[in-house]
Parts: sequence; C-alpha cells; structure tokens
Amino acid sequence: MRNIRQQKNLKIIIFSFLLQVMEMFFFRCKFIFCALLLLTDSALCAPIPQTYRDTDGQYHAFALASTLDESGNPRVRAYKDNNGQWRQTVPIVSVCSVETNGTPHLCTDLSAENVGKPNGIAGLDSKANLTNNLAGSINGTSVENLVNAGNIIAPIKTSSLDVDLTAGQGSQPLINAGRFPVVTGVANSADPFQSPDALQIGGLPTKGWNTKTGLANNEIARPGSLVIAGQPWGPFNAGTLESLLFTQNIDAQNGICTLDWRQGAGHICVGDGVGQYIGVINAPAFMVPPVSKFTATSVVLKTPLTAEQITQLRIGMYINTNIINNTRAPYTHSDTWGGSQTPQSNFYLGVISGWSADGTTINVSAWDIPQASDHPSGQFPGQQTGDTIDTFFSNYGYPVVFIGNPNNGSARNEYLAYDGSRAGDDPTGKTTAVTGGTATAHALTADEIDLRYWATRKNEVHLDGITVSVAGSFGTPMGREALTQDSFAMALSGDIHNLLKLDGPTDGNAIIGHSFYVGGGKGSDSASKLYEMSDIGAFPDSQGSSLMRLTTFMTKETDTVGPGGNAMHVGIINGGSPGDGMPSGLAAWGQVVFNQGGTNNGGVSLCGGSGGNTGSDSSCGIQVDYNGTVRLGPQVNAQGPITMMNGQRMTFAPADKNGWSYWYAPSGVGGLTLSAKTYQGGDASLTAYNGTFTGSVTARRYQETLSSPASSSACKVGEFTDDADYHYVCVAENTWKRVALSSY
Repeated sequence: MRNIRQQKNLKIIIFSFLLQVMEMFFFRCKFIFCALLLLTDSALCAPIPQTYRDTDGQYHAFALASTLDESGNPRVRAYKDNNGQWRQTVPIVSVCSVETNGTPHLCTDLSAENVGKPNGIAGLDSKANLTNNLAGSINGTSVENLVNAGNIIAPIKTSSLDVDLTAGQGSQPLINAGRFPVVTGVANSADPFQSPDALQIGGLPTKGWNTKTGLANNEIARPGSLVIAGQPWGPFNAGTLESLLFTQNIDAQNGICTLDWRQGAGHICVGDGVGQYIGVINAPAFMVPPVSKFTATSVVLKTPLTAEQITQLRIGMYINTNIINNTRAPYTHSDTWGGSQTPQSNFYLGVISGWSADGTTINVSAWDIPQASDHPSGQFPGQQTGDTIDTFFSNYGYPVVFIGNPNNGSARNEYLAYDGSRAGDDPTGKTTAVTGGTATAHALTADEIDLRYWATRKNEVHLDGITVSVAGSFGTPMGREALTQDSFAMALSGDIHNLLKLDGPTDGNAIIGHSFYVGGGKGSDSASKLYEMSDIGAFPDSQGSSLMRLTTFMTKETDTVGPGGNAMHVGIINGGSPGDGMPSGLAAWGQVVFNQGGTNNGGVSLCGGSGGNTGSDSSCGIQVDYNGTVRLGPQVNAQGPITMMNGQRMTFAPADKNGWSYWYAPSGVGGLTLSAKTYQGGDASLTAYNGTFTGSVTARRYQETLSSPASSSACKVGEFTDDADYHYVCVAENTWKRVALSSY
C-alpha cells in the first residue's frame, strides 16, 4: 500500500472512484461513478461551480481541485474563474479505501477481492447498476445515512431506492430509475416502449426482468402509488408543488410566477400557489442533420453525427423529415368559414430502430405519412410522385431530418378504457351472459373538480373552475389573425347521449357570456314580473354600437299559480347586454307570446313592438286560440288577394247591440270584391273600385235604416235611402230625386 502525505491545511476529506479503476473494470471509462464529499456538503458527479452560497445568503468563491495523472502531475493545472482570471488548481489524489487505522488506499491498489466488500469499491452489474450497498463511514457518519440525508448524490442502492434489474421475485423496486439501458438497436433486447431515461413508480413485474431479453418475466405487476405532499410556500418554484415541463431547456421555469422577485417592487407575484403545473412548448429537435439519401429503412447523413450527438440517440425516437407529399394527403384545406387553416404536417415520419457506430446511418422501422390515405410498404422520402420539400414549417431548401421532436404537444391526454370481458361479458360478444367478472367498476370519470366550503359570510369564497386563456405574447407582431379560424378553446364530441350537462341552482346562470346567456330556470313570481330565460346577441355592424338580442323571457300576468298565470315570450331586443332582461327604455321590436295576458292558455300571439315588454292586445295582430281559432287585431292590411278555400263562408259578426255590421274599404284601395251567399240563402255580389260602386246586388231581402236626407242637396251620385213616405236617389252631385211610396 502506498502512503499519502496529507497537508494539514487541507480540510477536504475525499471519497471517490478514479478513472483508473473504471479503466480497469469497465473498458476505459465506459462507466463512471464517483462520490465526492466537500466539507460535508453535497457530493457532485458533475462539473463543479466556482461559487457556493453560504448560510448568510452570500456567494463565495472556492478553488477547484484536479487529480494527478500517471506521472504524478495535475491533470488540470489552471482554469479561468468567473472574472476571466487564471487560477491554479489544488492537486488532489483520489482514494478508494482506508485501513482501520485510517491509512488511505489508492484505487489502483485494490484487487478484485475488494469489490463489493466493506471499505472496498462498489460493484456494478452488466447494466451499470450497483450490486451492493456502499459500506463504511465519512467523518463518523455512515454512507447510507449520508445518502438518505441528501448529502451524497450517487446511484447508491438503499432500502428505499433499489434499481437492481436482475433481482428475483418479490424484491423488485416500486421506484425504477431507468427501466432499460441505452442500446443501439432493437436486437439488443431493449423495450422500445419504455424509455431508459424514465422513472417508473409501481407497475413493475413481480418476477423481475429477463436478463437476456430485457423483457418482463411475467405479466403480473406490483401496484404502486405516488404521493407528493407539500406546500408551495414561495415563488422559488413559481408557487408550484409539482411541475411537469415539456421542454429541453435546462433552466425551464413554471409559468405561475415568472417575475424575478429579486428586482424589488413591481416584480412581486400575487402569491399564487398551485398543486400541479404543466408547461408545454413547441420543443425543437435534438439535432437537424442534412441528408445524403434515404432508403426504405434508413437515412444516410451527409455529415456523420459527433460522438456527443450519438449519445443522445434512443431506440424509439421520432425522426421527421422535411419531405411532404401534397397528392397523397391534403396539405391545406379550408375551415367552415372559408378561411385557410394551418397546413397539415404531411411529413414522412419514422421511428429510430438503431444506428451505425460511425454516426453516418440512422435506421428506422419504416417511413410513412401518417395522414395519407394509403401506406405502401417500402416507400421512402423523395421516391413517391408529389414528394417535395416543405417551405412552411421549416424551409431549409434541402433534405434534412429532425431527430427527437414530436409534431404536436399536448399538456394532458386522459385515456379511459372499459373492458367488458373483465366485468363478466362474453369475450366473443355473441351472448349477454355474465360469468366470472373480476372488475366490478362500471363507471369511469375523467376530470372532476370538487369544492367543499364552510363559511359564515357572504361572498367569502371565490371559485375559478376551468379557465382557458388565449392571448398573444407581449410584443408579438401578429394578433388574433395568427390563430386559424377553426381553433377552439373547448371541443366536445363522441357517441354519447349528453354532450354537455349543466346542473346548478335555479337562481344562478347556467351560461353567461358577452353574446350568449342561459338562465338557471328560476322563473317569475309576484315580486319579479319578468324573468329572462335565454339571450343570444350579435352586433348588427362592425362598429358594435348596439347589440341586437334574441331573447326568451317569462312574465307573471295573473295571480294564478302555475303555467296558466304566466306568459312566455320570444322576441328581439335592441340594446342592452345578454342577461340584463329589459332595461329601462328598451322594448321588444317584435315577439311571439304564448298565453298572452295569461288568458290565452294553449294559444299563441304574434305581436309588434308597440306593446312593450309584455305584448299588449293593441300590438298583437294575430292570436291563435287553443282550438285553432284565429283572431285578428286592430287592422288587417292585405297586400294580395284574400281567398276563402273549400267553400267556407265568411261571417261578419254584429258590431253593436242592434245587429249592424260594418265593413270599411279605406280610400286608396285598388280593388275590393265580395262574393258570398247571404244567411237567407240569396246571392250577394259587390264590386267596388276606388270607392265607386260598379256592380249589382241580388238578394231576397235588404234591411236598411229608414232615414230622410238632411237636405235636398248634399249627396253623391248613386247614393239611395228610404223613409216611410219616399225612396230617394242621388242622380247628380248634390241632387236628390224621390218617388212616393204607395200601400202594398
């Protein structure tokens, strides 16, 4: 053993694994593991920053250390600090073990017997996972306690975090940091549906993994659960307890509070706190290399990938091209308003199945245009008729591939599945017999928001349920026109009886918006004469000066309880806002009233705007009774012929108690014809044009009021009348003639 002289002023206790032992055991740096403890602070296995934050909140600089090479010289002699000044490194020597008396051991002095032994070196299996716990202590504290306390960041196997993939039945972990190793081809026994970069909790096979195939030894998995309990006490994590960030940015932050509170007043958030935040951006590709050529199962790159780029490749990664085809799938189309939508992403798309060691070729299972109507086997980009280079989404001008990015980003996609065979259904679907059901759950619920409150004051609690907010970022050169006209904030679809169900208090609002309103169904009563049920509004011009609203409302007409005492209205209102009923000064322009005045039960009236909000008798020109009888209002102006069909008769009801009927033809009428059979059975014919009688009349009997002309003049040609002694005829303007009547 080689003794190492320690400097007295060196306060750094070192515990790490050198590159030399990695070379000895793992083919020159294929696997690297280290645990470095500096002044009992957290150990790091990454580039060390040049400053640290003390308990007083201030940042202090510290020197960086360098290991020695084979000749005993520092591997790194100097470095530039944050101010651009060169600083000397502190030479250190890494040790892998100490004797009981504290004498350090170099890693090169260890033999194979020390692997996995106390005071030795931790062993790794073929998948680079630890096979044994690290033992021993640092400054009197056991390594395991340091790990559990968070003072050492290292892949150390503990009772709470076990990542051994080769363990037997019953010992598989609930937490799995990376289910599979990174491999370069599907044939290397990786599961392409499980990422080696993933962390899985629960759902792992009870009998472990097959070490040869990498697949599960059985289909039965142990259930597990994830419980995160805490309180977002400040804006350090933007007031968020759990953050799911769809991004490649190292310093990606949540969007709940994006202000830098260190800048003082005006940069303090409102104190929001959320349980879960999901942030999605249009993630860029990991790399965009130019293409030399495509084959049916590969792409050959013009420039080989670098060693660093190759390490980013994974089996199962998306690989997009910028080659589209307009003939095999629609590239552009119009929405329901005739406006142009965003072109569809009709790219050739593949999934990486492997790659060459030199980085020149990337293998794919196949190339396909997912939205195409056909999917020929063996196709590849640039081969099909209609293939062209995209100029909307990327516009490179030459063939490239985009590696590791999706074509769409969704914040949440919930999948619910019901399998009737698990509930006892006949799995063939041929019968309705129920046998041997093991799944008793027959109800599936997606999102549910429950608020339970206890309060003693009005307006004490405010609830925001689901909010969809869409707005352009500050300074964007394009406003709402950047969104396609068929974009939507919420869409409901599917083979279901009820797409939208609203269940709330009757005195609340089921829906309220700037142009649409639906009430809760409370109705009208003696205290409130008018209740608005629904309202749809639109501006009649682009200026938006006045909203025209199609409303339905109810009025309380009588004290009768129930429908009989209420009238229902459908009308147009000019002005106001949906949901505010009939403001003062506004009245319906016209309306259809059911049970007008509370007296036409089962009937309907067509009314004009002069009747105000309720529709008075004077404004309702047509009223249809329950039995279909049509009643006309104050005046009927016919713009065309009035025809009595099927030989039905026209009856003029008496207008006064003496039985007299009045029929007036207003001046200016172009023509009026009456042809009817009198009550007595005689024929009557009357034709008048511009007030001048030109027809004849035949009937069994006429009845007139006996009266004498007021004077021998003052008459119009054609007028006649009678009294008890004479029959008078106006033979010329203001000229009467008479004949004496004799006894009959």
